[in-house]
Amino acid sequence: MPSFDITEKRPLINIFKLSGAYYFKYFFDDPDLFRELEPFYEKQRYRFKMATAGERNKVMKILDMKGYDPTMIEDSAPYTVEISKYAKYGELLKNSVESYPMRDKIVFIMKDMAWVEQALAMGATMRNK
Repeated sequence: MPSFDITEKRPLINIFKLSGAYYFKYFFDDPDLFRELEPFYEKQRYRFKMATAGERNKVMKILDMKGYDPTMIEDSAPYTVEISKYAKYGELLKNSVESYPMRDKIVFIMKDMAWVEQALAMGATMRNK
């Protein structure tokens, strides 16, 4: 007899610990949820920032209750790519949690593994520490 997986797939949201704060990037099509999370939204960087573990826990609880799967990422290395600063990287910027220049390259911490793969397909390489 075939078995059926009836558990609903919850959207994954990676929350990255970077420089003592917590960040994630996600587009919410639920205006009420966005309003609830708006105090943590950094408009200029199009991302959410929680300065403390307490704020992070509060946001993770809200996301969980709204049907998301918030996941803490302590090691950002598997999500970190670099590309020439002369390449077209607008899509990478839109889908990264953090970015910074490094000599003749731009380093990006991508929001999820799907965007790591997309970045590699666009000519980026994995960043070696």
